[in-house]
Amino acid sequence: MTPALLIRLALLAGVLMFGGVTWYIRREGAGPGLDPESLRTLLWVGRGTWILSMATCVSLFGMIRNARSQARIGALSLVGWAAGEAVAMVGGVIWFLTGITQWYSAGLVYLVLTFLAFPARRE
Repeated sequence: MTPALLIRLALLAGVLMFGGVTWYIRREGAGPGLDPESLRTLLWVGRGTWILSMATCVSLFGMIRNARSQARIGALSLVGWAAGEAVAMVGGVIWFLTGITQWYSAGLVYLVLTFLAFPARRE
């Protein structure tokens, strides 16, 4: 098993564990409440994370295309995976605080798409 694959598994496992804990807590009916102003701020943080992550990934595509070494490609891929994880984790926080599951689901799909868009280095 390559280090890049282990990193991807660790990123995915962390997001899935956070989702599992959130699901368990939310299933029990517990969960913090948010006032409307905090909810509005939280949703803007979510939108900002999506926009920043997509801009990062678009930039990384160009940087990877011009990369000359496999090590550089691997490092840039790691940044792409981290950008995907950020979206998924913010989605998990939104789910935990509000009960809105769509942010987490979309973030999880986005994380998997970054794994496909930025392949692990072959060793």
